[in-house]
Formats: sequence, structure tokens, C-alpha cells
Amino acid sequence: MFKLFNTLTRKEEEFRPIKDKKVGIYVCGPTVYGPDHIGHARTWIFFDWLRRFLLSKKYKVNFVQNITDVGHLLEDAETGEDKIEKEAKEKGKTPKEIANYFEEAYFTDLKKLNILKPDESPRATDHIKEIIDFIIVLIDKGYAYEKDGNVYFEVKKFPAYGKLSNRTVDELLAGARVKKDPLKKNPADFALWLKADESHLQKWPSPWGEGYPGWHIECSVMAAKYLGQPFDIHGSAIEHVFPHHENEIAQSAAFADKPLAKYFLHSGMLLIDGKKMSKSKGNYLTIKDILEKHDPDTVKIAFMVTGWKKPFNWEESAISEANKIREKLVRAKEEAQPIKTGFPTEIENALNNDFSVPQALAVILKNLIKLSRDDFKYIEDVFGLNLRSDFKLTKQQEKMVKDREEARKKGDFKESDRLRKELLKNGVIVEDTLTGVRILPKP
Repeated sequence: MFKLFNTLTRKEEEFRPIKDKKVGIYVCGPTVYGPDHIGHARTWIFFDWLRRFLLSKKYKVNFVQNITDVGHLLEDAETGEDKIEKEAKEKGKTPKEIANYFEEAYFTDLKKLNILKPDESPRATDHIKEIIDFIIVLIDKGYAYEKDGNVYFEVKKFPAYGKLSNRTVDELLAGARVKKDPLKKNPADFALWLKADESHLQKWPSPWGEGYPGWHIECSVMAAKYLGQPFDIHGSAIEHVFPHHENEIAQSAAFADKPLAKYFLHSGMLLIDGKKMSKSKGNYLTIKDILEKHDPDTVKIAFMVTGWKKPFNWEESAISEANKIREKLVRAKEEAQPIKTGFPTEIENALNNDFSVPQALAVILKNLIKLSRDDFKYIEDVFGLNLRSDFKLTKQQEKMVKDREEARKKGDFKESDRLRKELLKNGVIVEDTLTGVRILPKP
């Protein structure tokens, strides 16, 4: 039985997809105004692991991750400048140029991290008509109201608001960055559509005048379009529980008279040396920065050590330890034999327990010398690893290996042994096995 912790119910539940052996997953994607950071990587890697695990269980997975290219305002608030517009004005570019550049960078990061590409990557700007139609329905049903060209969702009309966060509206407001807006009936009401002034670069005609969509409405519309409603798993980082996912739940349920998703999964926050990552604090690490210093497998193994719901503290000691584990795995894979074992089942059992990756890693490390080639294929497939040694022979060493092989073919075992010992002095282990010659770096 596969169990997962559901933020919505605050308990572990048996995973039962809405449709047998078919799983719909929607994970909040990047706002394409700047390079993605290591916190994004942690979230995307976790959901990639989950997707791969479901695929290994023979589920058919439809994985959707959106591209936010309009409507995400500074500090996640409902006032202030659009993040992409701000970047465009500072760089002397159009919003489309900025969005396209960082969207391409996002896909490059996914490829370098060996994260499976989403089945769908819808852009918000390609769904303006659907967003407007969605808002019209909410107004017609009495859940939303227009004021001076802006449209707001009226929170008090949705009694279940706050269920995901497990807090009342007053408690949510007290802990959020919500400025008083005289246009709102209630401070908790949130924007579905925002009026655009003359200087705004991205704007579209609507029944309420020229404007642009709010951040939250985009995900509701695209999730429903590509997965239907309800779908199985909605995921992101813990920071998105409120306001983003709380607002999505309200507007989607109000629109369709049915839940948005069955399971809500949120990965833990990423800290840098015990502190929240921030550009102003100078501890902002982009994925590009990290991959210039560390192997992608090292990054993933570092994340494997900590449970997916817990905060992860990025510090050099943790990364150094992860690299040592990677080297052990690489060496064990090179020495693995083509035999059958039962370890994939043990690893799967660990992952069935609320996707306990640390427990799965413990099984792997405890049984390193027993793991077969098939076991390592399973490990690489589920965790998106590419366990390859950085070790490369020099041209001189390559010649010595070739000369040794020629000596063995001729039956000159004295010369063969001499070359093997010479290679060992040069840091190269040469082993003759039933399946051929194995070459390893000297530990």
C-alpha cells in the first residue's frame, strides 16, 4: 500500500487515484523573470522522483507544470509591479523577451538535473480567454465582484476557506503581507483580474476593461484544462500553501462545484546555512551556480538524506557528505554483478511509506555490496541518477590497458601482471571478470 501525507487532511492516506492506474499531477512551475534557485530544484526533484516512482509502478502519469509569464506581483502580494514587467523595464526588453529567455533557462536546468520534462508546460498568456471565461462564471455565481476594473473573489462566500492552511481568515491575514485595499469588500478577498494603467506592458481587453489576470487564477484554469477537475495530486513547496493554493482551492471549487484535487503535497523549505534564502542577504543560490560546482547526482543525493516534508539546510558539509555517498554508489555499481536480488522490493517498501527517501537510501547503503546491475538500474530510474564515474584514463594509461590485454591474448601472463601492477601504481585497478575487464580508480 502506497501512503502519502496529504496537506489537505493533515494525515497520511493511502494513494488511490481517481481513475485506475492513471494519475494526473499539477506542480506549480516557474515565474519566468529570473534564474531558478536551488529551492526550486528541491521541489522539482521531489516531484520528479514521485512521478518516476509512479511510472515504475506502471501508472500512466500526466504531469503538468505551468509557466507563469504574467500576473505574479512583487512579494507575492496583490499590489506593486509585475515581476516580469519590472525585469523587462530594467533590462530594456519586452516582457515576452524576458519570459522566453528564462523559460529556456528553466528547461535547460531541468535537462541538466535529469528531471523528466513535463507532459504539458502551459503558459498563462496563452490562456487569457479561458481565464476571463472562468471569472465570468464566478461573478455569475455570486463568488466574485467587480470594482473599478478589478475583479475580486469574495472569501466569505466560501465557508471552507482556510481548510488547507488549517487557520481562520483572521489568522491568515495576521500572518500575511496583505495591504488594505479600499476596493475590496474584505481585506481577505483576492484578485482574479487587475486593472492595467496606461504604462502597463501586458494587458488584454475584458468585460471589465483592459487588464491582466491575478496569479492564482492562472493555475486553476490551466490545471482544469489539462487534467480535469478534480485531479489527483497538486504539488509545490510549503510556501505555496497560503495564499496560492488556498486561493486556488476556493476559486476552483466555486467554479466547478467540486474539489480541485484529491491530494495536496508540499515539499519543505530550503535554507542556506540555517537561514531563509534571500538576494538581499547574499545567500541566493541559482541552479546554474550549484551545477557549476557540483555533480547533479550529488545535489540529488543531498536531498535524499532529508525527508521531503522537512526543511533542508544547504551547507557545504552536507554536500561534501553527499558526494562521498555518490562515489560509493558509483563504485558499487561498477562492481555489481548481473544477478537477481530482492532489493528493489525493499526500496519500494520504503517509498510506499510516505515516500521515505531517507529510508530507501538507508536500504541502498546497507546493502551496497549485494546490489546487482538490475538493482542499480531501478535506483537510477526512480531517482533520476546517472551514476557514472568522473574517472578517466590518461592516454598513457589507455595504452597500458590495451598492451596488457594484448599480452593476455598471447598468453604472456608475466607481462600482463607487470602492466597490471604498473597501472596500480598509477592509481588504476584492473580486474579480470567473467564478463570482461573492469577498470576502477584506486580508492
